[in-house]
Amino acid sequence: MDRKRKGTRLEHKTIKMLKAAGYTCTRSAGSKGIFDVIAINPLGLRCLQIKANRWPGPEERESLRDAARGMPPNAFVEVWRWDDGARKPLIKSVDELGI
Repeated sequence: MDRKRKGTRLEHKTIKMLKAAGYTCTRSAGSKGIFDVIAINPLGLRCLQIKANRWPGPEERESLRDAARGMPPNAFVEVWRWDDGARKPLIKSVDELGI
């Protein structure tokens, strides 16, 4: 499976999980923006970057940190990493990624 198709499949899998947990979601398909999925519920906002089998590199982490700086207190920037064959993603906040 090519990387783009795999990424799209994982984004849809993420949205399905979040919707089951009561979130309203949107996917920024083809935007090449920092976030792949935005999820909203009454408690707040989750801005997600979705990865397959790896965490973001140093430049991507810095971009995520920059984006997180202007967010309101109820907004969370996260990376969801789906390893091959995993039923659930590994989830880290931007603060847990390190530099």
